[in-house]
Amino acid sequence: MKKHLLLVIPACSLLALFSFRLLTDQKNKTAVLSIATADGRSSIACAPPAGKTVRTDANGKFAPVFPGWGTYHYGIHTSSDSAQFYFDQGLNLYYSYHLTEALASFKEAARYDTSCAMAYWGQALAMGPYYNSYYYEMPVTIFPVLEKMNQALPGTEKEKGLVKAMNERYSADTSDTKRSELNRAYARSLAALIKKHPADADIKALYVDAVMLEHTWDFWQSDGTPKTWTPELVDYCDDILKQHPNHPAALHYQIHLVEASRHPEKALAHADKLKDALPGVPHMVHMSSHMYQRNGLYAKGVEINEDASSLLIRYDSLASHLNLGIFGLTHYDAVGAFCAMNANMYEKGREMSGHLHDILSTNYKSRLSSTFFQYLYMMPMFNAVRSGKWNEVLAMPPPDKDLRYARLLDHFGKGLAALRKADTMNAIHHLGQLQELTDDKSLASRNLPFNTAMESAKIAEAILAGELLLAHGKHDAGIQSLENAVSLEDNMIYREPKEWPIPARHFLGAGLIKLNKAVKAAQVYRDDLVRNPGNGWAFLGLYQSLAMQHKGREADKYREALKLAFATADEQPPASVY
Repeated sequence: MKKHLLLVIPACSLLALFSFRLLTDQKNKTAVLSIATADGRSSIACAPPAGKTVRTDANGKFAPVFPGWGTYHYGIHTSSDSAQFYFDQGLNLYYSYHLTEALASFKEAARYDTSCAMAYWGQALAMGPYYNSYYYEMPVTIFPVLEKMNQALPGTEKEKGLVKAMNERYSADTSDTKRSELNRAYARSLAALIKKHPADADIKALYVDAVMLEHTWDFWQSDGTPKTWTPELVDYCDDILKQHPNHPAALHYQIHLVEASRHPEKALAHADKLKDALPGVPHMVHMSSHMYQRNGLYAKGVEINEDASSLLIRYDSLASHLNLGIFGLTHYDAVGAFCAMNANMYEKGREMSGHLHDILSTNYKSRLSSTFFQYLYMMPMFNAVRSGKWNEVLAMPPPDKDLRYARLLDHFGKGLAALRKADTMNAIHHLGQLQELTDDKSLASRNLPFNTAMESAKIAEAILAGELLLAHGKHDAGIQSLENAVSLEDNMIYREPKEWPIPARHFLGAGLIKLNKAVKAAQVYRDDLVRNPGNGWAFLGLYQSLAMQHKGREADKYREALKLAFATADEQPPASVY
């Protein structure tokens, strides 16, 4: 009942209600996390989904020659040049997270040489768990593949070791209840194989892949320190790249390993190499955008995701019998739209987020049961908020009633738009509606291995409440609310794109500048640049706060930086938020 009172109470009472909610939230924090761990169900959308069944085309071929996978070669024991070619294609595509295409390629290799153990080893590799599929179901078709692998002619000692390691990855238990133990055994076997063959780059790459599978998207603490398993994996990638500067796996995995760190620039050069080394592989081209956006090169991130989308459609058309589909477009559009927003490229962001919204509505409507996909569905709203298009925000039709998280985000955007247009009562109304929706228990379900929607919902609530408080002269309370939003955001697990797309520090810094607290604002923007290097919004806020302190020389440095950052923007923004 208290939340409904927001519709009629004076604005000065807003703080009391919001403070009450904050105290309650702290008490419930443990329970929310418990519910989230127990109930969370989600898959990761950062790569094309893996297929389990691969059929031949009309000509009896499992795989076509996929264009643009590069020149990386790993020699195997076979008398067939075609088997070797398709093995290389399969391995490069496995390293690229194109699992269905990889499996088809390994099956094509076996079609040319039925006695090649490594052709079956590759199939078993592609049929196993992989980094972007948190929930794995072992296909029963793995057993005949393993049988053929073990019955094939023995290859080199190295290949025998790889076959032995692959056998460690699977058991006869069709329920696969000991998957974690099997993943660990597989990684241990590869670690032992590295000691026997220390110069083999691919055994190291396979080991890195195996350990990454044990710790999906979990390589850094929120304070920027590495998890205990991270340095070894980074070092192995460095070792591989010294030997093979364009090794597809090391380039790809290193990006994933450092993207959530405080030093994403470590892998920036890998982004250019990756898209150039495998220029036809959709996911590898897209992966370069992970580094572009983490280093403030947002316009390049937009361009590269458009390229990746075209390549994905091309792959699907080349191998229609594989039913590859275009689901990967949702991720490429999401990251591309995120990059456009950060570059203040409103029109391009509207195009990409609009396509994302449409493809989810039309092709993948069932996915909208997931709060993460409801967030992606609402990307057009965030794009408009980022660029201050308040009339567009207010004109957007509300999401369907069953899309409760999307509705919550809609209330955030419309509440902020109403406030910017001096419609205080409507802004308070939207905050009240947002708060009602945070009581939905489904928001506490964790999108493993990432965050719950509740975390983003609380950020939305804290930002909107803070902005309302500031607008009504409750300065201390408003700043406190925005600082709470910052704290909530800092504790979120990194995801691509980030599950809260407009940094709370941009609201906090802008609020501090309006209150003439330039020194504190400058520190807020410096902190933001540590977490979001190269972003023009923080450069702009830092320039403004330094100019207020009459630090002209330092301010000029950031004025030049923000000009470069917004070189492709539709317009120069007036502040770190509109």
